[in-house]
Amino acid sequence: MQWRSPVLRRALLCRYSSQHASVNKDANPNHGNLSFDNPAVAYKSKKTLEIARGVFVLRLFSFETIVNNNKKLTRLARKTFGERLFHLLMKATVYGQFIAGTDRHAIQPVLDRYRQCGVKSILDYAVEEDVSAEGIMAPVKADEKQVKEDDQYRLPQFKAYKEFADRRHLTPLAASYFYEGEDKCNERMNVFMQCVNASADQGDGFVAVKLTALGQTSFLLHLSSILQQVRFIFDSMTDQSLPLLERRLTKEMFVAGLEKLAITTSQDVVDKMFPMMDTTTTDGAIDVIDFIYFFRPSETPYTDIFKKRDKYGNEWPLVDNFTRREELQMSSTNSRLGMLAEAAAKKGVSLMVDAEQSYFQPAINRLTTKMMKKYNGERPVVFNTYQCYLKDTYDYLQRDIELAKRFNIRFGAKLVRGAYMEQERERAGSIGYADPVHDDYAATTHCYNACMDLVMREVAERGAGLMIASHNEETVRTATLCMKKYGLAPDHPTVSFGQLLGMSDHISFELGRNGYQAYKYMPYGPVDEVLAYLSRRANENRGLLRGAADERRLLERELLGRLTFGLSRPRSA
Repeated sequence: MQWRSPVLRRALLCRYSSQHASVNKDANPNHGNLSFDNPAVAYKSKKTLEIARGVFVLRLFSFETIVNNNKKLTRLARKTFGERLFHLLMKATVYGQFIAGTDRHAIQPVLDRYRQCGVKSILDYAVEEDVSAEGIMAPVKADEKQVKEDDQYRLPQFKAYKEFADRRHLTPLAASYFYEGEDKCNERMNVFMQCVNASADQGDGFVAVKLTALGQTSFLLHLSSILQQVRFIFDSMTDQSLPLLERRLTKEMFVAGLEKLAITTSQDVVDKMFPMMDTTTTDGAIDVIDFIYFFRPSETPYTDIFKKRDKYGNEWPLVDNFTRREELQMSSTNSRLGMLAEAAAKKGVSLMVDAEQSYFQPAINRLTTKMMKKYNGERPVVFNTYQCYLKDTYDYLQRDIELAKRFNIRFGAKLVRGAYMEQERERAGSIGYADPVHDDYAATTHCYNACMDLVMREVAERGAGLMIASHNEETVRTATLCMKKYGLAPDHPTVSFGQLLGMSDHISFELGRNGYQAYKYMPYGPVDEVLAYLSRRANENRGLLRGAADERRLLERELLGRLTFGLSRPRSA
């Protein structure tokens, strides 16, 4: 049967017209009552050629052979067509699908089109460096020497290992930065600062940064190890059957805990230190927040308190010292992050600190909450990112929210599922520590929803900020129902949703149409310098096969409707 038959034409017309007519209806934003099956809404801002490109690219990425060999094919295309034709080919296909433009000025028309449809932008300079193996290994070798000399008690999870030095291995969904000197860190900070300024020019928005881009990673490993050592001591002293925030230590319980761990600390030291540890509640008892946030890496008072004597009479600390070199590394990283946070606070922009591998995360959490304490007084400026596929994420989130309450600051959280699962599991299995990742997808979803509910309540009660970063339809729908549960309007200013450019338009534009704070990550940069980013997008679409297939079918429906009726754009009813 040909598409020109009157019967089929009328059927298509009824279906296509009803879809496009819905665009101009007043969107009665009933929470959770969202339709992610309406191509007229999803692709309202796109030209027909862009629709055809989307169909082609998503179809291309459905072939495993192409995705697995995307870098080789890119090099072959460049060699075959030459530089100029290669650039034109990329802009007509993959680059055009996932990259907004070459620079801040070139992307402005895209930003304007999306904003007209209720979708705002998160600017992301997508240039990723191609670091050599030698460049990656240099700081690792230096760190290994430092560990052997100063750090023999560091926890295995938080040591540097040659076989895992290249963090790009098995992490196709996230960018990786490597230390290449202080000048390079300053250069990266300046790029992030340009994004802050550009977002301010748009009137509002977010900027995402990675701490590993701003400093040496070895101090992040060591700080994470020390924080875990402190947490282990607290857990050993308290009843672990109780919820984390309900575990408390009186002075007598603290002394008993020292004896239980065979720690040789004098009563004079206990009498001096215990009142100093009771910092946030000053009620004569210390909890996990007092216990951990009393610790200052550059001062390391816990090194004096927690010492153990071996059978030969030698004392050794249960908590490591920070070296002078590491103090300087942390100071320079803090300084760069602080400059970005200060600029964001002044310009009305929010700064999202991305999550990274679990062995960096305790330190990243610590430094990010420190910035929250300084800049989140009136509004949520600094956001920490929580990866819900990690088993300890809910505990960290509870603790950080409670810390924000005690310091009377506006908490900020971005929730993601996580981007490092394969690498995390391989590293844990190879080195021999417990797998930090939830056992299955269902457990991760349960954690995500529990974290979402926890933060959403904080939004309602204390004006926290929440970014739901997800391409999953059910997760987004659950979030809108959670907003309804806590009485938050769809356009609540501190609850936002984020998806990547070129992916999940059917989610982003449906949210925007219904008045939610919808955002698209808008990567930009020259063709040759964003190839690593594009390679990761190919892998991400392969990893989201069902969602990518559903989106491709929506694109095909829209393309068929436009070609059938000769429209260059969706018509308004």
